[in-house]
Amino acid sequence: MKEITEYISKNLQTIRKERGLSLDKTAKLTEVSKAMLAQIERGDSVPTVTTLWKIANGLKVSFSSLISQQTNPIRVVKKQDRYLVTEAENHYRVHAAVPFSPEKQFEVFMVELDPENEHKSSPHNPGVEEHVFVQEGQLEMDIDGTVEKIEEGEAIIFDGNQTHIYRNIGDKILHLLVLIYYAK
Repeated sequence: MKEITEYISKNLQTIRKERGLSLDKTAKLTEVSKAMLAQIERGDSVPTVTTLWKIANGLKVSFSSLISQQTNPIRVVKKQDRYLVTEAENHYRVHAAVPFSPEKQFEVFMVELDPENEHKSSPHNPGVEEHVFVQEGQLEMDIDGTVEKIEEGEAIIFDGNQTHIYRNIGDKILHLLVLIYYAK
């Protein structure tokens, strides 16, 4: 966990400084407190998935650009090298499977959600499209009040710029593959 904290700290600092943003201005853009941003930059705090999304949306960067080590764009992502971010007392787990590619404008996550749990996602920036593939289990998606059930082997594609809730309605861990596409 120390490694991902260091990446988040370094990446947030780099993005903020490259744009000439103060912590105050960054707090206004992201709706994350100045104190929390300072803790993240110092490596004193591991942000939740929701906080990372707020930062990514506010700064108009990809989620994985905050949590990944910035390296050569061509690489093999080994299972042991995936970065894990958790929320809801570890009932919701996100692994960065394929880091953001500026050339392709997408990133891929492997998501696990324990039975009888849900994760509410805030709206992403305009132009963000989510492609959610159910690998194992049963997913109920509530997309701004429209509820869809997606079974194992099925997928749902939707505009990420609206509130959406992932619910595990099955009796085993829900495994999702989530591709997030950032329109140019």
